[in-house]
Amino acid sequence: MKSRRQRGMSLIELLVVVSVLAILAAIGVPSYQQWVRNSRIRTAAESLQNGLRIARSEAAQRGSNVRFELTSATNASWEVCALNGGSTCEDAGATTITSYVASEGATGIELGVANAQGTLTTPLSLGIPANSGITFGSLGRPTSYGAKDLARIDVSSGVANDRSLITTISSGGMVRMCDPRLNTDTSPQGCTKL
Repeated sequence: MKSRRQRGMSLIELLVVVSVLAILAAIGVPSYQQWVRNSRIRTAAESLQNGLRIARSEAAQRGSNVRFELTSATNASWEVCALNGGSTCEDAGATTITSYVASEGATGIELGVANAQGTLTTPLSLGIPANSGITFGSLGRPTSYGAKDLARIDVSSGVANDRSLITTISSGGMVRMCDPRLNTDTSPQGCTKL
């Protein structure tokens, strides 16, 4: 009599496959979560950088003061407005040019802001004072660096060992983003020179 061929998998083979898949998932999920957080940090930092560049460009094109202003104390939402005589985007007469809402891909991140660049290897304390922003004049340069004027914005997730990105605004109005973990001798994206 001929023996029949078995089809399919035995229970032990199935358990081995499921165990291997569970181990791979346990290894991969934390890396995936970190990748998602890093993507949100990058999205928020690029959004801030784009908003600052729009404000600078609009100020030069219009020949008047244009302000970039953070609109939330807890996330990377912002607004660019023509001031028309005021000092913040909330003042009467201010005209909104464009805005960004952080729920568009930059949720779950934290910001720290300062009116001086400081040491780029030292993280800023978190928190955004009301009406924090920077006003660009008709030459595309910041008009001042007062208590609520930005010169630096740190973007992070608040989770240890995640990356952070720093956006700086120079006195000439140039906007630059850098990674404080990278050395400028080995990477143009670095903040630090060792």
